[in-house]
Amino acid sequence: MNKERFEAFTDAVIAIIMTILVLDIHLPTDDHSMRAIIAIAPSFLAYIVSFTILAVMWVNHHNLFLHVKTVNHKILYTNIFLLFWATLLPATTAWFGSDIYSSTAAWLYAVNVIVYNISFSMVRNEVLKINDRLKHLYITEIASLILNIIALFIVFFWPPFIMISLLMDILLWSIQPVVRHKG
Repeated sequence: MNKERFEAFTDAVIAIIMTILVLDIHLPTDDHSMRAIIAIAPSFLAYIVSFTILAVMWVNHHNLFLHVKTVNHKILYTNIFLLFWATLLPATTAWFGSDIYSSTAAWLYAVNVIVYNISFSMVRNEVLKINDRLKHLYITEIASLILNIIALFIVFFWPPFIMISLLMDILLWSIQPVVRHKG
């Protein structure tokens, strides 16, 4: 498949998902006080985390495909699997944002993000099969997976921890460049 078409499709889906995320933030129309803004803060914070997760993944996805000339069927289908989990983020984000103290909502949100991260690893592994210059990502992926699995257990005792763990995960993936530029 043509790489440019593949990237354009992925970019479009991610842009749509990012737009849908904000639609679940409902600013109060009958109360313009600071108290009303504070009441929607959990939804807004969940939005910020999910938007940032998508943005960091998009940057890493872009960098990953800088060294790919053509996209084979395995890469295409693993990328579609990645996008499937990305499209669920608005729903799990909204549910978690509606009650950040619900362990069930936090757990579902965490599972969504973990499977999303695993699916990105699957895409990266398929790319690695055709370009092995990206092996340095294994350490970041393992650290990310461990962090997210720990969060799965902690959210049952303190659901808001998922926000902290996801911010740490975002930081991990933002600091670790996907492609090491030499020269």
